[in-house]
Formats: sequence, structure tokens, C-alpha cells
Amino acid sequence: MLSQENNTYLEEKRGSILIVDDEEPVRQALKRLFRRHYNVEAAASGDEALQLLNQESYDLVISDMRMPGMTGAELLKNCYQKWPEMIRILLTGFSELESAVSAINEGRIYRYVTKPWDNDELRALVIEALDLRDLKSANQSLNAHIVEQNKELERLNSELKEKYQEKSEQVGETEGKLREAYRSLHQEFNSMVHILVGMIEARLGEDEGSTEQLARLAKSFAEFGGLQGEAIQDLYYAALLKNFGKVSLSDSVVTKSLTQLSTSEKREFARFGINGQTSLMMLEPLQNAANIIRSHTELYNGRGFPDRLAAEAIPKESRMLRIVSDYAEIQSEPNFLGQKLSIADAQAYLLKMSGQRYDRELVDIFMETLKDFDGGLVSNMERIPITDAREGMVLADNLISPAGVVLLSADTQLNQRHVDKLQMLARQFEGHQILLHIHRSENAESLV
Repeated sequence: MLSQENNTYLEEKRGSILIVDDEEPVRQALKRLFRRHYNVEAAASGDEALQLLNQESYDLVISDMRMPGMTGAELLKNCYQKWPEMIRILLTGFSELESAVSAINEGRIYRYVTKPWDNDELRALVIEALDLRDLKSANQSLNAHIVEQNKELERLNSELKEKYQEKSEQVGETEGKLREAYRSLHQEFNSMVHILVGMIEARLGEDEGSTEQLARLAKSFAEFGGLQGEAIQDLYYAALLKNFGKVSLSDSVVTKSLTQLSTSEKREFARFGINGQTSLMMLEPLQNAANIIRSHTELYNGRGFPDRLAAEAIPKESRMLRIVSDYAEIQSEPNFLGQKLSIADAQAYLLKMSGQRYDRELVDIFMETLKDFDGGLVSNMERIPITDAREGMVLADNLISPAGVVLLSADTQLNQRHVDKLQMLARQFEGHQILLHIHRSENAESLV
């Protein structure tokens, strides 16, 4: 029984950490600091640490700078060469800062921490480092998936050309496959984006689906505001992922309103737009959305962040996202005002702050958008059981399984393969009511 409980306890650990320091009190202090949430091992020297590293894998190593024999800088440089994915943190005295800076360059060290350290800051640093590593891993997986899909598209394109040369009557069939492949790629990419949205909502404690609702409002605003084609889609994705850069912020920052943050916490918070842009720029379909995210915290009067842009110097899409984002935020808690506003008061606030926080012309357009959005959303959508799904229907919202997984993304047009799988899903989760959100007009057409 004890063994089973211990196994359960180990499974709940967030990762593994190796502590390296020649002073026993320091090792014990760091083990006490992290052992509740991590598997922690300790070594008294660089050589002992390398022996452990050759036997076990670790997510993160924290090493003292000054030790007999091998220094911390030499150890972490060795770790970078052999285990580059492992996160490396250096502990150093104030007098060793110059050596620490050199070690950062040679060992690609994530961060150095001066002694004596602050427990809360060191804990937050470890959480940030591991979270950032996980997000990078998710980005790499998504990039790899897109690369594979692009290879498949290239193969189909090549097949199309060959078949056209051999037999012109086969072109139509291959073109259909190519269109289906492009449609499938778009739908799968959209599903991956919504998986990231789910991670963001969970990390920030937001209601499930609230981000999608905000993004749909931003899309309607874009259409009213005169944006065209891909610019509308870019603003939609920017609204979905605008808080991506907050995921790596410390808990003390993401759980407070802006009015409650200390000066250092405000500096950390002010970088979330840059963090989001930097991470999302790696995905080519999201590059424009990433640029919108960077500038959406600017203010019309030039007092925003991170670049102190003003008026027309702020991209139009970013000015629009600021309006939508603030409108949603001031109706929830915590927010930058320090108090929750009603819908009417939130609209009055936008009008009052026009010319200061917001572009007045865009605020007027947004007010017209709200009138149409509130009425059109209800009348254009209905909910039906998944057993009533038919080929040709178009989803008005994501289909979520009882386990909380996004099965199909919004705007997916159902084909017969989807319908067959939904029938299997209904049998698998018999007793659970799973509903589809269908565009009413599309549903009517599919039943004619």
C-alpha cells in the first residue's frame, strides 16, 4: 500500500532537478525548496554531477559558480554540449558577476541568480523556465505537423501535374483531392490553435470558450471596420492568442490586476506582448497575428507599451484588438480599472476614453458592431445532437468531447467521414448529451 502511494506521489511531480554545490547547507536548503513539486537530486561537485547525469535524465540543473575542481561555469558548458535541451541555471556571488556573464555566453545558461537568493523568485524562475520549455516543445510539434502537411500537399501537387500529362480526364479528381488536402490542413491548423487557446485559458484561469467568443467579436469588428480577406483572419487569430505571452509570467503577476502590481511586476507584465510575438513568429501562418499582438497594448495617446506608439503609428488591427480586449476585460475581474463594469458602463467607458486610450473613429464602428453582433449571433446558430449531424453542415463553434478535447474546430464543413465518426462518438459516450453548434442557414441547406 505504501509503495502505491509513493508511486502516485511521484507521478504528480512536475519534473526533475539536479542541485550542484560543494556546501551541504546550500544543497539541503535547495532540496527543501523544490522537493515538494519536483524530484530533486544533489551533487557535491561537478564530477559527481556528471556521473549522475550519465545515469539519469534531468529537466533542469542549478549549479554553484565557485566549487573545488570543476567550476559551475565549466560544468554547465559541459552540460550544454552533451544535454542541450536541459535548462541550466547558475548560482553566483556578487563578486563573480563578470565570470557569470561569460559563462552565460559559453554555456548558453538560461539565467544566473546571485546569492543569497530569494526563495519565491527562484521558485518562480524554475516554473517560468520549465513552462517556456514546454511551450517551445509544443511550437516545435506544431511546426513539424505543418511541415508534414506541406510535404503531403507538394506530393499531391506533383501527382496532379503527372496525371495531367498522362490523362487529362483525371485532372478533376486530383484537383478535388488537392482542395480537400488544403481544407484539411486549414482545419487541423485551426484545431492546433484552439489547443493552444485551451492551454492559455487553463493557465490564466479564464472560462472555457471565453477566448473564442472574444475572437468572434473581433472578427465581426474587422468586417465592420473595412478589413479584407487575410487581414480579418489575422485579427481573429490575434484575438485568440493575445494572451499567449502571459503563460510564462509568474503567478504573482497573472493573478493580479494592473493596479495591484509592483514596479518590477509591471515591467514583467509589460513584456507579455513581446513574449507572445516572439513565440508565434516561428509559425508562418501566424506572423501577421504576432505583430498585431505586440502592439495591441499601445494607447492612442502614446502612453502604452511596449514601444510607446501613438495614433496612426499603431497598426489599425492592433488599435481594434485593444478596444475589443479592454471591452471584455473591464467586464471581468481582475482588470486594469480595479472594478468590474456592466455592459452599459463598459461601452460608456470606451466612449469616454476615445482619443486617449482608443481611436475615436474605431470606437464608433465598434458600437455599431456590438448592435449587429448581439442580434446576429443568436439567430444564425442552433444546437443539435451529434446523432443528427448531416453532410454539408458547418460548425458555428468548436466540438468539444466530454473529456474536454477539441474534436472539430469552428467553421468545419462536415463530410461523410465526419458524420460516420460522430455516430461512433455518440455510441462511445452513450448517456452523455453531446451537441453540435450549427450555422442555421447552412443546416437548412443541408436538409433540402
